[in-house]
Amino acid sequence: MQDNTYKMVVARLADEDILEALRNHEKYVDGMLLALIDEFEKRKLQLIGVDKLRAMVTKRLDDERIAAESEALVIEPELPLPTLFSQTTILAFTIFFSPLFGGALLAMNVAAVKKAGVWQVLSLSLALTVLVGVLNMYLIPPGSIFGLLVLAAIALFMSELLWNRFIGKKVSYKNRSFTVPLIIALAISIPLIYYFYQHPELLELTTNTK
Repeated sequence: MQDNTYKMVVARLADEDILEALRNHEKYVDGMLLALIDEFEKRKLQLIGVDKLRAMVTKRLDDERIAAESEALVIEPELPLPTLFSQTTILAFTIFFSPLFGGALLAMNVAAVKKAGVWQVLSLSLALTVLVGVLNMYLIPPGSIFGLLVLAAIALFMSELLWNRFIGKKVSYKNRSFTVPLIIALAISIPLIYYFYQHPELLELTTNTK
C-alpha cells in the first residue's frame, strides 16, 4: 500500500524533480527511492549512478527483510505454568474446614511461584482461625448465619485479596488436585467432630460461656 502511494506521488513529478530527488537520494526512504528509480527508467531519463543506487537500495531492503524473517523465526521458550490450588479450592477449604486450611494451600501456592510471603500467609491464616474461634465461642450464637457470613468474608479475603497480594492478579496456572489436602483435612476434622459428639458437655460449656 505504501509502495503504491510512492508511485502515485512520483508519477506526478516533473522530469527535473525526479532527477533532483535522485541526485539528493540520501534525503529519501528506500521505498520512495525505488519508486523514483522505476519512474526514471520508465521515462528513459539520463543520470549517472542510478544503476548503482538501485543495487544499493535493493540490497538494503533485502537485508532488512532477511533480518525481520530471522527475528520472526526466533521463538522465545515458554516458561512452564505453575501448578497451583485454585482460588475456588482455597475458598472452599476456608469455609468448610477453617482459614488455617485455606491459608496452608495459599502458602503452598506462594512457595510454588517462588515469591516471598509464605510465613506471612500462614501467620495471618492462623490469626484468622483464632479470631473465628473466639467469635464463635463468645459472640456468635450456635447455628447462627453470622458464623457462616464471617467465614465467607474471610474466605473471600484469602482467595482474592491475599491471592492478588502474594501471587498476583490474572496469573496463568495449571490446576493442582485437591484430593490429598481433602483427605488430610477430613482425617483431622472427622476425629474432632467425633470427639465432640462423644463429649457433648464440651459444646454445652462453650454455649454457657456466651
